[in-house]
Amino acid sequence: MPTEQSNSGAARAIGIGAAAAALGIAAAGAVAAGAAVSLARRVVTPALVPDEPVVLERLQREGDGAIAWIRGDDANLPGRYSLLFDGTDGHARLGPVLTTSGSGRHGVFARRVVAVDRGSLRAGVRGRLTGWWYTDPGELGLRSERIEYETELGAADAWLVHPRRSRKRRWAIHVHGRGALPAEAIRGVAPLAEAGATSLVISYRNDPGAPAGAHGRYGNGVAEARDVDAAIAEAVRRGAERVTLFGWSMGGTAAMIAATRGAHADLVDGVILDSPGLDWSELLRHQANHMRVPHPITDAGIALLGRGIVRAGVSGGIPFDELSPERFARDLRVPVLIHASDADTFVPSAAAHRLAAARPELVQLRLTPDAEHVRLWNADPEGWERETARFARALPQPAWRG
Repeated sequence: MPTEQSNSGAARAIGIGAAAAALGIAAAGAVAAGAAVSLARRVVTPALVPDEPVVLERLQREGDGAIAWIRGDDANLPGRYSLLFDGTDGHARLGPVLTTSGSGRHGVFARRVVAVDRGSLRAGVRGRLTGWWYTDPGELGLRSERIEYETELGAADAWLVHPRRSRKRRWAIHVHGRGALPAEAIRGVAPLAEAGATSLVISYRNDPGAPAGAHGRYGNGVAEARDVDAAIAEAVRRGAERVTLFGWSMGGTAAMIAATRGAHADLVDGVILDSPGLDWSELLRHQANHMRVPHPITDAGIALLGRGIVRAGVSGGIPFDELSPERFARDLRVPVLIHASDADTFVPSAAAHRLAAARPELVQLRLTPDAEHVRLWNADPEGWERETARFARALPQPAWRG
């Protein structure tokens, strides 16, 4: 089998594989195998440098404030967002779209600059719009502190956030998504604090402030679930008797694994998910199709990961058969609230619909129209927080009739 390619060569290898298959040349099999290896490796390898698909075209001064004119991916999404720029050194908060110049991919969208938390915002800077809004839990007006918790790989950083009025021995664990940072999950803290829960907002393997995972790669939620187990153990050590799990994207996968078959599943009273990865075979096929990867190469890449031929962050290969709504539904014992969007272009919402249909007595699906992946709060923060708080207050009982 060919040597695994670098991430930068993945797209090139995939393109060569597709062309070779179409032409039927003798080297097609070898090239296709190399493309499958590259695709599989890309799925589980953390990006060293984040994409910066947004450009700040113009910064328009307006009294004491400013209007940012931006173009690029997600520049026209409804709601308010953070702009991360200069890698992650710069952080600015932008309000909803005010006006537009042009349309489509060439459109430029005006958003009010709500705050520049760090860095120098300027014309020409590149960055990315994220659903993250807060940079620290203290911005919620809640008392917080930085702690470490012990995982099987070593100590990892976390925020410990105290509610104004705590319900004795009730805790929540917040788990961010793939390629994000713990700040992504701060949006979920306020509704849980309203319900009286003390929160741990955790880093996990391969994050800054946490140990590297096996081979420095992701486990697609499987390995990361063991860090969620460790965070629950830390909460118990500090007095928790019941724990609510809150997972975003791949963090949702880890939360569901911990809740259904984790070491401390008996302590979990409910799960809240935002844009969760609930069917990894479907998810990877969707993303590969978006990249125009031929189906046989996608299937081969999934097989390589499943058999452990391409190494991931979990030993023995990724158990794709265990990462499906039907398997989660079979093992589920506690209420689940899913925030999802049928407009999510990164993680298809079909798996969330399937889980809700399989266990209607336990699973509540809340859809936010026209919202992108893990950006549902941004499109409707008041409604999102209201429904999340209602669900959290009702636990351990469902907040609805299935």
